Formats: sequence, C-alpha cells, structure tokens
Amino acid sequence: MITINKQKAILIILITVSIIIGIFLRLYIFNKTIVIEPKDMDGKYQFYQLNQYINQKKFPTEGVFLNSPETYDSEINARIPGGYFYISYIAKYFIGGKTFEGARFVNLITTVLLGAVFLFWIYKRFGFITFAIMTALMSVNVYFLGAGNSTWNPNITLAFSFLFLPILYEYIYNENKNKKIICGILLFPILALIAQCHFSNFFSMIPALIIFFIIRWEKDTNKNLLSLTAGVFISFLTYLPYLIYQFSNNFEGILKILKRKSEVDDMTIIQPPQIYSILLFITNERGNKYVGGLKDILNHYLGNNSSIIHIYIYIYIFAFYVLSIALAIFILIYSYKHFFTKKMITENERETNALKDLMLFYLVYIIASIVFYMLANIGAGRPHYFYSSFTLGFVPVIYFIENIKSAKPKYLNYIFIYAFLNIIAIFLDRII
Repeated sequence: MITINKQKAILIILITVSIIIGIFLRLYIFNKTIVIEPKDMDGKYQFYQLNQYINQKKFPTEGVFLNSPETYDSEINARIPGGYFYISYIAKYFIGGKTFEGARFVNLITTVLLGAVFLFWIYKRFGFITFAIMTALMSVNVYFLGAGNSTWNPNITLAFSFLFLPILYEYIYNENKNKKIICGILLFPILALIAQCHFSNFFSMIPALIIFFIIRWEKDTNKNLLSLTAGVFISFLTYLPYLIYQFSNNFEGILKILKRKSEVDDMTIIQPPQIYSILLFITNERGNKYVGGLKDILNHYLGNNSSIIHIYIYIYIFAFYVLSIALAIFILIYSYKHFFTKKMITENERETNALKDLMLFYLVYIIASIVFYMLANIGAGRPHYFYSSFTLGFVPVIYFIENIKSAKPKYLNYIFIYAFLNIIAIFLDRII
C-alpha cells in the first residue's frame, strides 16, 4: 500500500512531468508550424480583416464571416455580430510586434495562462490529487494543444471555457452573497464575448444557461435575478458598438445575416448537431480522424510505418487512443449512473450538490444544443462549434476523481498510471 508521503511524491513527479512535456510540446508544435502568414482560407481572411481594421483605423464592430468567403479579401458575406474577436486579435498583433507569428505566440501564452487559472481553481476547490490528475490530462490534451497554436476564432471560445466553468461552479457552490453576486454578473458577459467569436453559441451555451436558470428558479435564480439581469445588461453593452454601426449603415450586416439564414434553409437538411464532440474533448481523438471511419483511423496509426520500432510505437499510441475513448465512455456512464440513481458521493455535501448541478447543466447543454440547432436549421456542426463547452466536458471526469478519492481510494493508483502513460503516448504521437 502506498503511504501518503509516497503518494504525494508520485503526484509531484506526475505534475512536473506534465508541465515539462506540456510546455515542450507547445513550443515544438509552434516552431514546427511557423508560416510567417496564414495559409488556410480562414486564417488568410481573418489576417486580412485584421490589417483592414488597423490600416483604416476602424474600431471592430463585427467578427468573422459566418461562412468562409471564396477569396480572402471578400466583403460580401454575413459576419458575426460584435467585434471582440478582432479587438483581441489586434491586441495580440501589437503585443506580438506587429507580426502574425508574434500574434500566434501571444495567443499561445494567453491560452496557457487561462488554462493555468483553471487548474489553479481545480487545486483550490478540489485539492492536490484532483489537481495532479487534471494537470496530467490537460497538459497534453489534443484540443488544448491546438487552441494555443492558432489565432483561429473557435480557439478563443475554448480558452474562455477556462473562465466560464469555474465562475458557474462558484455561482452554484458559494453561500457568500457577495461572491454569488459577482459570479452572477460575470456569466452572461463571458458568453457574450464567446458568441462574438463564434456564432454557434447563440444556439448552444446561451440558451442552455437560460434554461438552467429557469430550472433553478425556485432554488436560487429568483434570489439572484438582479445580478443576473445586470450581467445581461453588460452583455448588451458589448453589442452596443455593433448596433450603432448597423443603425448608421442601414442595418446592412443584419440584412446579410438574414439572407444567409434563408440560404441555409434552402440548402440544409434538418439534422442534429455533432454534440458528441463534448465527449471527444477528453479523449485523444482530435475531432477529425473519426470522420473518415475506422479505415482512416487504423491507417493513421498502423499504416506507412518504416520500421519495426515505429510499428510498436504506433501500436502503443493507438492503444491509448482507444483507451482514452473507452475511459471517457466509462466515466460518463459511471458518473451519470450515480447522478440518476441519486448516489453521488464526494468528500463533502456542498461539493456533491454543486457537481450534481454542473452535471445537470451538462445534460441541459446537450439537449438545448440539439433542439436549437435543429430549430435554427444550422446543420450538423463540427467539433469546433462546441469549443465553448470544452471544460464542461471534464465535469464527469472531475466527479469521477472526487468520487474515487472519497469512496474507492485504492483505485487512484490506476488513474495515476493511466495519466502518466497517456502523456508518453501523446508526446510520441506529436513528435514522430
């Protein structure tokens, strides 16, 4: 049996290895993908629009295009209401020495810092063991690695999720009135900025939060209506420059959005969104391999290997790819079995109740996304449409760890081993 001191030493080693490899991989991936200027269409037009705002000395009031244009300098397509994405992009561009790669590097730093804030919150709220495991999982998470490496607008929504989930949890958890008020005020403005980076959040996270508060009306929403209303008002203020600009330009942008909506209605078959992406966020699946089916997945890991050593390495990587998905499904079933049978147990009742409410929000988010996507006829959507729910995807994982700590501590060692070996698998996958 491992003593407390030995366990702490193991966790310190796990955290240290996680941080070192996490930093190394980010710098390695960044250096490997230096391009001076963006090459893909989304990157090209976003960088072009950035320079247009700077050269014309205009304050950004609109975001990226709702659909990628045919040419990077096109101006005819509908754009996302609100200018936060380009405001943040311009700030990163200037801080980064007025270069695209400088902006990318600033984006990398800010994304990592927000992730560090999230992990610090995990440490303060759930303790050292959960912090160590989550650090090991997050440091090499394939979505987190990608988000820091690109200024692409969906990646900003992923970074914001590091703030949104802790604030929602603290709103639920806190009995201190002042802390609850502050959290209540912050929730909707954060979602407003997220929606200015990716329009899909109007049909997922925002309605989900509204429905969640309606469900909790008797519990505490009615008591905190003033702070929540203040948050909605602040959210409105973030759109005020956009509304003023639209009013002075005969609502040209809004008319383009309505035109785009009618085009989508004509082309798109009503179908549910790829909401299962929220489960993929905690796995080693990058959100693109499964599209080509099992054949492409097997070919990626087991095909075209030049030596016997490479074959063994990729078998190891593939094993953890499969294991990460199997474990994600197991944790989801395990956690929601406890949720629906009312057998959720952690180290204290307040924590259990708060996690129970977060797991309810997880379900509300999934249902709301399906309903509103289909009502709006948006189409299936892709994993990056749901990046704002990145940390929400880890809620069952957090509960699972907290429950094991409390009810079955002897199984923690297996989680430590998996986390460590998974770090090695991701490391090998990215450098070979």
